[in-house]
This record gives sequence, structure tokens and C-alpha cells, in this order.
Amino acid sequence: MPVKSVLIEFRPNLCCGQICLQFDEPIRNCKNTRLIINNGDMFFLENGNSEFVLRHDSWDMDITQLSLFNASGCHITFRFNYTKIDLIKLFKIGSGPKVSHLMPLELSFVEKKDHLTLHCNKCLYELAPGCNYNRLRELPSGLFDASEFFCHSHGTSGQEQPTSSVLVPRATQIYYGLNYIVLNMCVVQNRISNISGNLYCKRCMRMLGSSIESGAAAKLWADALRWLPLSSLNANGNDRASALTRLLFKHATVTHLMIRLLSSLWPLAGTQFSPHGKRAILTTTMPDGHDHYMLIQVRETQLAILRRIPNDEYLDKGCFHRACKLYFRDYGSCHFDRQWLEQWMQQQEQQQQYVPKLSISPYLYAELLKRFDDNMSLIPKRLRYNNFEEKLQFTYFFYESDEQELLHRQQQHQPCSMKPMPQPKLGEYETDAGLVASLDEEDADNESDDEHSDSELGSMLLHKSAPIMVYEKNLAKRWPHQK
Repeated sequence: MPVKSVLIEFRPNLCCGQICLQFDEPIRNCKNTRLIINNGDMFFLENGNSEFVLRHDSWDMDITQLSLFNASGCHITFRFNYTKIDLIKLFKIGSGPKVSHLMPLELSFVEKKDHLTLHCNKCLYELAPGCNYNRLRELPSGLFDASEFFCHSHGTSGQEQPTSSVLVPRATQIYYGLNYIVLNMCVVQNRISNISGNLYCKRCMRMLGSSIESGAAAKLWADALRWLPLSSLNANGNDRASALTRLLFKHATVTHLMIRLLSSLWPLAGTQFSPHGKRAILTTTMPDGHDHYMLIQVRETQLAILRRIPNDEYLDKGCFHRACKLYFRDYGSCHFDRQWLEQWMQQQEQQQQYVPKLSISPYLYAELLKRFDDNMSLIPKRLRYNNFEEKLQFTYFFYESDEQELLHRQQQHQPCSMKPMPQPKLGEYETDAGLVASLDEEDADNESDDEHSDSELGSMLLHKSAPIMVYEKNLAKRWPHQK
């Protein structure tokens, strides 16, 4: 029974760690499996074959005892305690990013210097003609109304100018914020389709953003756009393939976006969070026009993690990571879920507890949902939920290097075939506080806790993040291609 993945949480201030082992098949199918600690080394033995889980001599650690041991489904979890450890050696393991810094929000082209065009990143249709933008300015965080950012009027000759007009850039200006830019609507109005306030590419009907300021400006998501120097267009003619590599922002990987997102939600929190975590709501509008909501509860933003995934290019030998530990739940556009979320938000307001809400692009929303779902499979089903009422799911977000992010991007473009699977029935489970819920005895006799949980839950959540491509195809059928 080979190990599928190893995840180790380190808590140096408590001199302990948590280990999650995931196997290829359920534990109940094994006849003889033992976990052994010998001379400080930890390994498991099955049918005479052994495999190391943890070597103490790598960072001078001594393992003293195990506790909270649990075997369920395809997972084995337990806690270990130690008296000494060399953290300097530990932090040097592997090739992952050792510290996740907040990088500045900068556009990848230069003001008053680069003459460029903006393109749809799917079909490379030219959305904004060649222009030398003479003013690039950052807008405030999405948690605040942009009109509150200006403390005085910007009128000339003693005439006051409405605040709304100040927030609309001119034809040669770009305003930008967290993963988006704002253009004057006159720049792109002939090359996009405006459907109920949502903006789509006229050629491929890819969702680009939304109209703001009463239709005077266009808010376009950066991950739906690419840019290309005008000199490259003149030299290569119709060859715009190089535009795919030209992102609008520097440090635009999902890891950097996640760090900026957390900083925007809680700019003064840093790594110090309350024991119950901080909660926020991420919102987006899918290409079909439906609003989706994701409730997140962040427990830790700089958790020390060791990972090992066999047959993985980066994680086969083990790698040290910083990770964000959180709970999440995607509410989608279901009326029942929306109603429950609205009631919950009203209760928070009555209790005078502020819950920030941040709007993000549908493509970033789908990518975060996919990563949360994938990393949730590392955790046993009985430990995945916070309580029966909210059903927030426990997961990690691993801060990854640029090389690993590039590998993720390449894997997304590779075709994959998936078989449709039925939607799982949500049964009762044990919370992370250790309160065991009642279990149906007949179901417990027929199958294990989470023999099918990983594949079924993955199919369910993937179904929520996959509709973007389907929406675009349906939109393209409704509205004919326009040149």
C-alpha cells in the first residue's frame, strides 16, 4: 500500500507537529501495517516492506511520543512531540518559497514609454488600440468605495468636479487595483459586448469584466487580458502568440494574488489571528451573469509545512512550504445557500461583527476553489468540517514558487478526461473539536468513512468551478461572432 502524500505541520512554539499520511487505498484493506519509531526515525512497516516518513537526523530532532492517533479511510493522522529541533536546517529543505512576502502591485509596462495594445487572452482579439498611456494610477483596495479615496475636489479654475468623473480615467490613462484595470469606456466600447453590465469579448465571448461609474468606465480583469508592444505587432504582423506570456501585472501568480488578497482583507492583522480565525466573503460574477459567493475563515497565514508527494517533480524528495490554513465553503448561485448566507450576514451585523467582502475575477475564484478542493483531499473526512450547521471545509493554500506556478499553468492546458460521478450525500461527521456526531450504523457496516469521499467531493466542487468554459460556449452560441 504505497503512500500517496505526506503532510507535516510544524509548530515550533509548542514543540509538536501534526502528520497526515494519505494512501492509495483504504486502510481496512491492509492486513499488517505498523508505524514504528526507532532511534528517532519514524517509518511504517507493511508486509515486511518499510518506508520512512520522518528522519530525525535531517534537522537534529528527537521524537518523544505520539498522540491523537487515528486511522480512517485512506488516511492516518497523529501528533508527535519533540524536545529539540534545528529550524535553520528545516527551513532549507526543498525548493519551495521559504518566506511569502507581499510584493508591490506594479503594472508590467511603463508609463509614457511603452506603446502597447490590449488583447483578449483567449482569442488575442485586439480590445484597445495602440496607445502610449501617460498616467497609470493605483486605486484603493476593493474593500472601500473608491469615492472615499479622494479627500478633495480635482476641479480646475475654481470649478468643482464631480467625484464620479474623477474616478473615470481619460482615454490615455489607466487606473488599476487588485487584479484589475479601469479604462475609459470609449476606448473599448466598439470591441466588446455589454450584456446587463457584464463585458465580453466580441470575438470569443470571453468574460472580461463589468461596466462601472454608470457605464462611463470599464473594469477589466487582468487575468482575462494580455498586452503587446506596438513595435512587435508591426514586426511580426499577425503573429501575436508572444502576447500570451505578457501579463498585465508583475508578480501575477496565484500565490502572489492570494497574498495580496489576504493583505487587502486584513491589512493590519499580519500573522496574528484570533483563535477562531478571521472571516471574509469572496464574491464574483460568472460568465452566465450569476453571482457566486465563497465564505472563508482564515486560521493561520504563515504555517510551516513539510510536503512530500511521490512521482512529483518538485515534491518527491520533500519540500518546506509556508501555507495558509483556512476553512471555506462555496455557496454558488443556489437559492437555499444564498438565503442561508444572507441570514448569517444579518446575524453578524446584529452582533456588530464586521465581515469584509471582496470582489475577485471568476477565473481567480475558480482557481482558488480548485486548489482548496485538491488540498482538502490531504485531510481525513472526519476532520474536514468545522461543524454540522455551517459545513465549512478545512483546507490549505500552499505558497508556491514561480517555477511551481508555471508547472500548474502548463498542467491546466493539458487535456484531461473525467468520468461524471453522482453527487455525494452529506452525512454526519465529527467536528475538529472532537465531538463525535451520530453515524448511521447500516452505512458504517457497508463502507468505510471516506472510501469514496475524495473522488465524490472533488467531482462536486470541480463541477462548481468548471462552468466557465461552458458558459462562454453558450454565450458564443447566443450572440453571433462580430468583427
